[in-house]
Amino acid sequence: MNKLKIFTAKAGWGILLLTMLFAACKKDDHFIGGSLSKDHTDLTTYDYLKANADFDTLILLIDKAGLKETINSDVTFVAPTDYSIKLFLASRTRALQAATNNENIKYTIDSIKAPELRDSLLAYVFNGKIVRTDLSLEAQVYKNKVGEDFAFKLVKGPYGGVFAAGTTLMALVKVINGLDPNPRPDEFPDADKDKEYTLQTTGIITTTGVLHVMQNNHVFYWK
Repeated sequence: MNKLKIFTAKAGWGILLLTMLFAACKKDDHFIGGSLSKDHTDLTTYDYLKANADFDTLILLIDKAGLKETINSDVTFVAPTDYSIKLFLASRTRALQAATNNENIKYTIDSIKAPELRDSLLAYVFNGKIVRTDLSLEAQVYKNKVGEDFAFKLVKGPYGGVFAAGTTLMALVKVINGLDPNPRPDEFPDADKDKEYTLQTTGIITTTGVLHVMQNNHVFYWK
């Protein structure tokens, strides 16, 4: 095969790969980590979550904390999934079993005290509408409903390991003792390092506010 044929074959495979990556990024009419192709819904934020099985446990927590009206107000809610809550309960269970020397004891939703639950959920709620078009690669700090500093920003990342796809993702950062310097020095104290998660779904515009979704590997409440 001559060089022209080799180049043409490689180019063809490259175009096919990028086409497959673009198709794979779409799921249920939205881009994971990107902007939605159908960004508006006729449901409230609460009802949108309730209609999705990935948020069954989250809905139980919202109801227990009495936060339905807050979630349905003019806010941006960065929703943790049921997987995040499951990781949190597992972590608390391990700590409880170690403290009591009882491997049969479990930490459950009922174990969460109401004040802690309310504050933990409100940590994901921000006044007003925060959307991708408001953001850049530079982190912007916002106060959540309990007065903590968090930052939203855009980050560049690959799909399927291919940076050429040019994907821009949205991230949420828990700010600890001020934003980390960029670049962060190697000797930067671990205790002061911000916690950053790329959001798996962004920009769902409900009839009441804006909804983004945390990664499944995020542990509710940032534990």
